[in-house]
Amino acid sequence: MNINVYRIDFSKSSFELNEDYDFLSESEQEKISSLDTESFFDYEDDNGNYICYLICNAMEIKKYSDVLINNLIGHTITKLSDDILKFRIELEEELKQLLNTVNSIKYSFFIDDLNDWIIEHLNIDIVLDRINELGGIDKLSNIEKEFLKNFQLP
Repeated sequence: MNINVYRIDFSKSSFELNEDYDFLSESEQEKISSLDTESFFDYEDDNGNYICYLICNAMEIKKYSDVLINNLIGHTITKLSDDILKFRIELEEELKQLLNTVNSIKYSFFIDDLNDWIIEHLNIDIVLDRINELGGIDKLSNIEKEFLKNFQLP
């Protein structure tokens, strides 16, 4: 099962999405409520739109998106996996600015799960490319350094 990191942007608030949920069929509500994720972090942006980061497999995202599309619920799904593995996106830093007393524990769990996901999905080619790009091992992230420390040839 190929697990990836996704961002879902909605054009509505979480309150409006909860209202939409009430109008879904029972089977659609079941599909939404049984979404199987490794982890998630969600918030509302400055415009009041609901944003959700998920770590899950592509089949789960497709099931979820199909329900949204069938019910004309506007959303955009972006697969972030490659950009995260190549450190073009650093969610830990991006999401840190959103922390408050309500979501800080959820953030901590999500970042721990995200870092575990990165370690599981990094490979030596990505890390070697990053060393070339950055100009040395000392400029790698802590996760990349940990990966190198534990790397063993097959």
